Amino acid sequence: MIMRGWLHIFSIAAGIAAPVAITLWSTSDFGVRSRAHYAAVEQQSAERSMSARDVVMAFDTLAFGERKPREAVLRYVAAEAVDHHQDIRGDRQSMIEMLERKDWSGTSPRRTIRHVVAEGDLVVVHHHLVRQPGTPGIAAVDMFRVKDGRIVEHWDVLQPIAANSPNRAGPF
Repeated sequence: MIMRGWLHIFSIAAGIAAPVAITLWSTSDFGVRSRAHYAAVEQQSAERSMSARDVVMAFDTLAFGERKPREAVLRYVAAEAVDHHQDIRGDRQSMIEMLERKDWSGTSPRRTIRHVVAEGDLVVVHHHLVRQPGTPGIAAVDMFRVKDGRIVEHWDVLQPIAANSPNRAGPF
């Protein structure tokens, strides 16, 4: 009879302790639903609700402003993305390789965005790119197609800026 009482008390305590322990474990920094997990899910949800323009500008800021091209591609470019740049294979990995070949140690390359046009899922960025300090640089247009918060397609058009152009207006 005494044994049955203790078994009863033990069962009640286990019935209370088990859900508490599971909840603490699953919402800790180590469990399956950790703070990091919830933060990642929240970030993905926020990125999916971003406008196409916001996605491209966030990519630009991380890749070029913060000089983290690999992280930018992995975060904002879809795994199945197509890049139409003629010097690379055109997949996401070749985009990473091309961007990582750039010298990110100093102030080059320097980009100045002149215009951003967004319509629906397309975003066009017109910018001045200077790869070598002291040179006129390149007038560049990058076009992006965005789907579900990720860049899925990219095109670029590059025009070297003439040092002695007769055009008073210039490329910008």
